[in-house]
Amino acid sequence: MAGDKVEILPDTVRLTLGINDVLLLRNLDVVPQVFGPTLIMPGQSFRLPFEVVSTYSFACTAHASGAMSVIVEPGPAKGWPTLRWRARQWLKRAS
Repeated sequence: MAGDKVEILPDTVRLTLGINDVLLLRNLDVVPQVFGPTLIMPGQSFRLPFEVVSTYSFACTAHASGAMSVIVEPGPAKGWPTLRWRARQWLKRAS
């Protein structure tokens, strides 16, 4: 906000319940940013855990559109399905 308009956050973030279900935002700008009802000051971090599968919409001053969506998807069943899910995620990142 203090300089050039640069999109550093995606418009939509996807999380998986039970695996990676916490959104962590860090304000590395020199001006405060608003995410939903939360004011994040420069240098501060904000952690938002999710416990319900759903699509959430938040006001976000870091976006040109002024909005950001968080989609929380159901996680895999415990045991082998979780292991297969983690292996697929690792392979996606490795390629």
